[in-house]
Amino acid sequence: MTTLPPAAVTSLSPRRLEVLQLLARGLRNQEIGRLLGLTTGTVRSHVEAVLAHLAVANRTEAAAEYFAWEARPAQVTAVLSRPAIAVLPLMPLSAGARLARIATALTEELAALFARSCWFPVIATTSSAHGRALGATAGEVGRALGARFLVDGTIQATGDVWRLLLHVDDVERGCRIWSDTHELRPRRLLSDQAALCASVVAAAYPMMVARSRLARVDAAEREPAAWELAHEGLELRAARDRASNALALERLDAALRRDPALALAQFGVGLVCYDAVLNQWGDRQSLLDRLLIAGTRCAELAPDAAEGHALLGRYEQCRGAWDRAIAPLEAAIGRNPSFALAHASLAQSLESVGRGDEAVARMRAAVRLGPRSFVAGLATLHFMRREYAEAVELAERAIVTNPGYPFARALAAASAWWCGDVARAGAHAEELERQHPDFHPDAFAATFGEQTDAVAQLRRGLDELRAARGRKICRSTD
Repeated sequence: MTTLPPAAVTSLSPRRLEVLQLLARGLRNQEIGRLLGLTTGTVRSHVEAVLAHLAVANRTEAAAEYFAWEARPAQVTAVLSRPAIAVLPLMPLSAGARLARIATALTEELAALFARSCWFPVIATTSSAHGRALGATAGEVGRALGARFLVDGTIQATGDVWRLLLHVDDVERGCRIWSDTHELRPRRLLSDQAALCASVVAAAYPMMVARSRLARVDAAEREPAAWELAHEGLELRAARDRASNALALERLDAALRRDPALALAQFGVGLVCYDAVLNQWGDRQSLLDRLLIAGTRCAELAPDAAEGHALLGRYEQCRGAWDRAIAPLEAAIGRNPSFALAHASLAQSLESVGRGDEAVARMRAAVRLGPRSFVAGLATLHFMRREYAEAVELAERAIVTNPGYPFARALAAASAWWCGDVARAGAHAEELERQHPDFHPDAFAATFGEQTDAVAQLRRGLDELRAARGRKICRSTD
């Protein structure tokens, strides 16, 4: 085969260059789609277009062209200028030679997968093997290794299960950007290990991209890709305040202008619109319309994925149709049993229709899968069960994480009121009114259905609290 000039690869669109890069590293269409937020069919179309553009017969020849292009000194310099990843040796917390060998094998496989799948350079494990001796903090270790991101973790034997705790630290910003726990069973080690490592890379890598703000080919020559904008929007959405929510929607809309078929961006739009409905950050009907469109489009683009079905479930909940939300949320969980958001949403619907035991089991699954992400959801479930003491404690925990989160503040105020703690309830109500003067229980009831017991209790509690505060103010001015 005659090697094409470098321009043949360089002239590919940013999206197709991304696909070619992952294809060249041996990823299948389904794996490429998971990393880029595309359907398998869309990836297949991009692959066919890449082969035609490069005038090659198959993926092997396309990979050869890519590697010839990537090996150019200018391209190597560009790659090495990006933030680096260092995978530190996983630390076995239990004694035993076998567990130590497994820790070493997982470390090597993770490093190899990051190098194979990612646009960032990966520090050789021969250098990172003694990384912890290079400093007392993640920052010191990262700077010594020349790495922006540190992948680290522990593995511990607990009965017939090996529990793996992994995390990624951003050395430059001095914060942890991702963490998760996984379980391995010794009898299924060969099959579990590969799937586990692949899932870790797929989950952690987007967080690195979102943090780095790097364009994935050459930041100096082009604007960020749609995929990066989508992840930036999702990161902004996590702040759970009105300004960040608006900025998140801007980033997601920009992503969709670049790539209307990006399912990840549609999912982000749906999440942002749901948060805006919940917290009363805009016109309710227009937000509901956008949520429905995003959920429907996401399900069309990625029918085998869970995200679109989860959004459609959220839409039904926003219309007060808690029973109709159950089917799409169950469909989401069937497609992705580890989808914590779907478990948490389903728990709320099940509780609203009187299936309390199932609701608790679903919420436990959500908390197990996202132990720090569903505090407000767990508070909501306790409120629905009229367990107000537990609800107020959890709502206040959510407020500590996101002080500007109006729904959590309203939930804390109503829960404290029903606990009889008037002073505590009043403090939350005062702060809610100060931060979010437009938040009103009538709008909340109109959205989620006043016929639902928990919605009625929330509205009644906030109304009674407001009246009590009004009487107190009147007495103080007499």
